[in-house]
Amino acid sequence: MNKNFEVFKGCYDEVHSAYWSDTLSDAELSAWHQSQLRKVVRYVKELSPFYRKRLASVDERTLRLEDLSSLPFTTKDDLRNAGMDILSGPLEDSMFYYETTGTTGPATPCPRDRGESYASNRQLAMAYQAVLDRHFATEKTVVGIMGPTEVHSFGDTLGEVCAQLGVCNAKLWPHSPVIGYPKALQLLKDLRIGVLASAPGLLLALAKEAERNGLNPREDFAVRTFMMSGELCTPALKNNLYSLWGAQPYDSLYGSQETMIIAACNADDQLVPHRMNYILEVLDPSTGESLGDSGDGELCVTMLIPGSKPLIRYRTGDMVSIQSRLGHPQAMRQIIKVVGRVKDSTCLNGRSFSAAQMEQALLEGVEQCLGYQLIINNSNQSDTVIAKLEMSKFYAGNVGRMVLLIKERLKERLGVESTVMVVDDLAEHVNLGSWFSWKEARIVDQRQS
Repeated sequence: MNKNFEVFKGCYDEVHSAYWSDTLSDAELSAWHQSQLRKVVRYVKELSPFYRKRLASVDERTLRLEDLSSLPFTTKDDLRNAGMDILSGPLEDSMFYYETTGTTGPATPCPRDRGESYASNRQLAMAYQAVLDRHFATEKTVVGIMGPTEVHSFGDTLGEVCAQLGVCNAKLWPHSPVIGYPKALQLLKDLRIGVLASAPGLLLALAKEAERNGLNPREDFAVRTFMMSGELCTPALKNNLYSLWGAQPYDSLYGSQETMIIAACNADDQLVPHRMNYILEVLDPSTGESLGDSGDGELCVTMLIPGSKPLIRYRTGDMVSIQSRLGHPQAMRQIIKVVGRVKDSTCLNGRSFSAAQMEQALLEGVEQCLGYQLIINNSNQSDTVIAKLEMSKFYAGNVGRMVLLIKERLKERLGVESTVMVVDDLAEHVNLGSWFSWKEARIVDQRQS
């Protein structure tokens, strides 16, 4: 197995080095895509019971990139129904076992082998290096890692990235019965952790716990940057996190347990898709029609690295906007923005809004907020909203003015009348969207269906 990995690593590193140093031409990247597509389709047909049936009529030997849209989709329901049959080979041949957190349905197995883990982590390591170079150019620091569960890849992935970069890392698990919030806060302070990797909601919850323990997040810790993942983070929420902690937030990566790391950030906090490992398609979410590799729609990915669970034309359920940028280096040629989930659209008085649009409308310009919740009702055939915000004890602004501005903005942006309330203590699950459901935790629809 080690010999096979070393052979894979040597071949992969050669192409990745050319890709990252901008010596890989568009034609060479296209040739890589076609070669890997044929290889991975042959691989899953041989080793995956699910794909052996699903792709039985596909002749991978003559498969071209132009033929990709003729292949059937793989969906989340397919993963749930297939279980272990989706795997390409026995579980025992994998290096790691992970599973999804179950935010959108029953947890599904997501094992990985050494090669695909290595390939997935390469761009994330480049992202962390870029951020470290910007914020810690002349000194070393410690990276704190806060993942959702012990069977999530977060801890292993970032531990390996830090090992590649020669950076000390500490795994803090505030929801572990052994660690808990007090110990996590103590380690965050005592170790002078400079980079904290976590979900945005957990960073709100951590600030709240810090205040409960008599600490000021801006003054009592050494955190300079947040490397965030696990849930959507709007510009308004980023600004709010900065106001609480005084640390620069980055959307460090985009991906999932099923697909691994699809994109990682650059030093300008832009998400850059890793086109070495994926063929990206943007779909019309209603019809499934492929719109190509850029534009606005639902993201579909084909994974190009043979491993424990490569997926073919997997519909992520995520709405994205992909921009191609001619004249930029190959590795920075595209920028991807994650807009929200296809199913997370909410209709208010006849207009449809994403969860991100609703959050932005509520939090734009708001600072020192420890959490929020939007409750949707219908009164006299008109949709209305109750907005609850919990503010930091260090908030020094005018609450009345803030409430008035939010009411006006919700009316202007979302077309709803609202009641805005500043409350003392929101329920804990509100800030744990990446554990449950980002939308369901913070946006509660109480209208009769």
